[in-house]
Amino acid sequence: MSAHIFQVFHDDASRQKLDAGFVALDASNSPRPEWHEYWAIRGFFLTTSVNEGELYGFFGADFTQCTGISAESVAAFIREHPGKDVYTFSPSTRASACYLNVFEQGNRSNPGLIEIAEAFVRAVPLDVDLRAQPMDWRSAVAGHFIVARPSFWKTWFALTERLFELFENDHPEFQRSIASVALGGARQSARSLLVERVASLVLALCPDIEVAAFDASATSTPDTAYRPFDQQIELINELKASYALSGDRSTLNLFYNLRGAVLKAVEGPKLERSKDGFLGTQLIASPDLLYVCLTHVPPPFEFPSDVSMLCLGAEQGPGKANLRDLAPEWEQYHPQIGGLAGSFALKNYIIENNLQVRQIGICQYRKFVSSRKVGGTPAENYPVMDIVSRNRLTTGQMAEVMVPGRRDFLVGQAALLRSGYLSQYQECHVPEDLLRFAATALELGVLSHHEATPFMAEMIFVPGGIELGVFPMDFWVRSISAIEAVVRVCCERYPTRREGYQARSWGFCAERLGSFLLLRHLRATYGLNGWQAHIAGQMNLLTAEDQSIYVGGQ
Repeated sequence: MSAHIFQVFHDDASRQKLDAGFVALDASNSPRPEWHEYWAIRGFFLTTSVNEGELYGFFGADFTQCTGISAESVAAFIREHPGKDVYTFSPSTRASACYLNVFEQGNRSNPGLIEIAEAFVRAVPLDVDLRAQPMDWRSAVAGHFIVARPSFWKTWFALTERLFELFENDHPEFQRSIASVALGGARQSARSLLVERVASLVLALCPDIEVAAFDASATSTPDTAYRPFDQQIELINELKASYALSGDRSTLNLFYNLRGAVLKAVEGPKLERSKDGFLGTQLIASPDLLYVCLTHVPPPFEFPSDVSMLCLGAEQGPGKANLRDLAPEWEQYHPQIGGLAGSFALKNYIIENNLQVRQIGICQYRKFVSSRKVGGTPAENYPVMDIVSRNRLTTGQMAEVMVPGRRDFLVGQAALLRSGYLSQYQECHVPEDLLRFAATALELGVLSHHEATPFMAEMIFVPGGIELGVFPMDFWVRSISAIEAVVRVCCERYPTRREGYQARSWGFCAERLGSFLLLRHLRATYGLNGWQAHIAGQMNLLTAEDQSIYVGGQ
């Protein structure tokens, strides 16, 4: 069969990478770069008549660099396997085997992709559960590394054109679904990530399509680290195929356990959670806001649906966003720093997933900041915090008041202390802890030398510091990273652990440093006398019944 294989290039640099054995396909004048290679492929199918008896393929300019496969090898493989409907040339068949399907693999690299993909299949509509659809060596294809008959491309093009139409035309429900999810990972558009997975979807849903998959194991592919586990990977593929036929959940569990062991062996302890799967985004964010509730107990109240749970202590478990997975180095220190460990885990999640959101929101399992008073009673022993009976506040009302609106910050009322941080701290805690903490902050440059006295003498205290409320992401990540550096040194340098309420000593110190860093930023941004008008909300404590006293530790 005659094969017409094109390589898409976007500029002079990518043109230099082309293999002379393929036909160059120019996409350099594309007015819509967010569609990446699809714009050129789409143009080809809209303007070119294809021959039913021939093969067509569309590779990226980096095909040879990614796969180690030349045009000559592609042609030879097709000659050696005549009569197939589809020929695939994936460079990472071993790595791909370790995921249930290409959507799970994509969601690990780009959190939020699975939710966007589900919005797409609902809108098509397609009767497929992306969280249960297995894809084995036959159907898991990397990007557009595929050569196929027109019969395949017609189905593929029908789906990609539907995707194109959903993004480009007026489809409010679909576009609201897409707009509500912030896509993490490398800066690649949701459009191109979805287009790259349509081929795998077609092959998985059409088992009668005959496929020949190129064995790239002899080439310098990206998954060479998996080679020692070839026998396990063969079994992993068999388990996926068996699950596809039987739907037996025990087979699926065996797959997850075995693939989890392989991923952990290849990539280290951080992949321990792979046994739970990546078919759900741990912390759902919109482009505007990622709101997280830190909890070490089963949440006693229902929070709004756009608030994600980040679990600490005994509340950690399979399928959850866990401290032990996101910041395992801090789990042993959880008793000493409390919810601060969850803030460090949240920071890791944002950085590792290159998450681009405007603001970060944090609440605790019983505390949250609202944009206005919600009918609570000021605590007699903590007047800047209202105590709110849960039966007086609906989840819908919480959702309305927890968002900051147009504010950059939303934090609780600031407390005016009778004396500075050090004097106030020694009334409730062990003063040498704050002295050691401040000295470490000075040593690391988190506090400048001229800020030593202002820090100790500061009389305005924002309860929760930067761990309760809503903050601009850049400010929050920068500040919590600085606090983390101080806490790390203190935990290592001063191993003595306090008892009872004082056990969270470094957490109490970090709250004051967070308050100081917040005040420093607000004063520099809004002025010494004008900053409170830009931030002040109301801190609330949720209770099951009416009460008027705040009990420490709640």
